[in-house]
Amino acid sequence: MNILSLKKALLCLFLPTIMVTQATTLKVGKGQSFTTITQALEKAATGDIILVTKGVYKECFTIRKSIVLRGENLPIIDGQQKGTVIDIRCDNVTVEGLHVINSGRSSLRDYCGIKVEDARNVIIRDNKMRSNQFSIQLMNSTDSEVVGNDVESDIFEMQVMGNAIHCWKCERIHIHHNTVGHNRDGIYLEFVYESDIHHNFVTNCERYGLHFMFSHFNKYFDNHFVGSKAGVAVMYTHDVEMYNNIFEQCQGGSSYGLLLKEIQRGYIHNNRIRNNTVGVLMDGGVELNIKNNEFRQNGWGMRVVASSTNDTIHCNNFIGNTFDISTNGSFNSNVFDGNYWDKNNGYDLNNDGVSDVPYHMLSLFSTLAEKNQTILVFFRSFLMTLMEQSEKLLPSITPDNYVDNRPILKPFEI
Repeated sequence: MNILSLKKALLCLFLPTIMVTQATTLKVGKGQSFTTITQALEKAATGDIILVTKGVYKECFTIRKSIVLRGENLPIIDGQQKGTVIDIRCDNVTVEGLHVINSGRSSLRDYCGIKVEDARNVIIRDNKMRSNQFSIQLMNSTDSEVVGNDVESDIFEMQVMGNAIHCWKCERIHIHHNTVGHNRDGIYLEFVYESDIHHNFVTNCERYGLHFMFSHFNKYFDNHFVGSKAGVAVMYTHDVEMYNNIFEQCQGGSSYGLLLKEIQRGYIHNNRIRNNTVGVLMDGGVELNIKNNEFRQNGWGMRVVASSTNDTIHCNNFIGNTFDISTNGSFNSNVFDGNYWDKNNGYDLNNDGVSDVPYHMLSLFSTLAEKNQTILVFFRSFLMTLMEQSEKLLPSITPDNYVDNRPILKPFEI
């Protein structure tokens, strides 16, 4: 190796170290070099760290350099309702440890606490978000992370209420370990691909705890969704996997633990769906695999709209639901074999754990209620008891193709 080649090799070896050592920390706050974050941004160079000390900073600003913006003791960044508080328009930016409040509010524009647009490799970490229209918004972003944020809003006017974490036209987004309270939707995704959403706790949203549309090849796991007014909605999506989630306490006339609308090739397994008006509403589900889930103490365990076809519902527990299954049609191309039904009184003479007779999970009362819900006023009445007895004597009254041919007699461990 000649001298010139050796010099080039050494330069390539030590250049990353040289670049790291050249990074400068710019301090912002009382008694520091800068009194505002805007001033520090003007002086910062690529790779620098802007350290914001404890205090209140009344400003909105745009980040156009690859820097780290870090808060010390959770300083407050107050947008004074003048617009988007922190606007990120550059790759390789980290914003962490800030308390961001008071974005603008408008029914015509989306103002945000933190907004990321046309950028990649952005990290939004360990921030506290309050009183913002949209708390965290990513638009046309890739390979970015939203982690460990505490997000809630005190805005109740629907025309200016935004979502907690809102993603549009993004790829490979990692949203995890966030705590989300009151907002319109907790986590909203539209045209988002190949992303992971996990270990988030979402509660008491005005609409959906999780809402995603036209978002394919994503995974949603180990999340806890509780008490949102409409539950969780999965719409117009294919190749989605949802597992180890909890969907609970979504109660009301239009509330669902999980709404599946026009979904293809979904794998939904090992979830706990409990204490909802409707556990799962499946409308237009095609080739779904719903396995090892627990449907417990819902009004309806599952409502299966007739447009759902070629789905496999197996190895699930149906326990303590008012109605396990209901449908608005008579044709069924779905498979319900191998589930546990606590209402099943079947016998097992050969002791193999499987009922010797099939189980018909549709009750006459649930079939009639699907067509006319006013009949629910007779729930647990003498009329309902009479219907149940009539159904046992004349089982042909309800559709006979909603049947579990191999019902399990002991619940699965989930």
